Amino acid sequence: MDTSVVSLEEHKKKEFVVPEVADIRLEWDNVRPGIEDILAGSPQLTFLPEDVYSECVNGRATLLTSPIGFLVLTSQIDTFTNDKTLLIWLAYTYVKGTNNWLDHVEWFESIARNLGCRFIEARSAVPKMEAYALRNGWSLDTRIYTREVPDGE
Repeated sequence: MDTSVVSLEEHKKKEFVVPEVADIRLEWDNVRPGIEDILAGSPQLTFLPEDVYSECVNGRATLLTSPIGFLVLTSQIDTFTNDKTLLIWLAYTYVKGTNNWLDHVEWFESIARNLGCRFIEARSAVPKMEAYALRNGWSLDTRIYTREVPDGE
């Protein structure tokens, strides 16, 4: 058993500061470096920091900030079932490896209920996150494998 992965109960002992909805235009200088950090560590992501900015400004995503970091939330509707999912699109903490955003699932559940969502989804390429999430009530739905097609020359 990986003892370096802390349990949800251990993390919940920390005081929770509720993230607040923020205007990305006012917070851009603070959040852009974090978005760039996420993108630098996840080359499979194809969007730019400016795409996040645009999604927030145009009301398709919401920025929330707190003293420990920031989140960008959005929602998606399943084309076939019409089920709505709250997507934790980006989660950035100033102290790495603390899984802070996962510690407050009840808060996310409240947001999801208020938005009429049936599910909450988070995506990550961070290996340690999987053990922590699975240990704390999340399920693994899929893994995505990609292969670049070589030029036909």
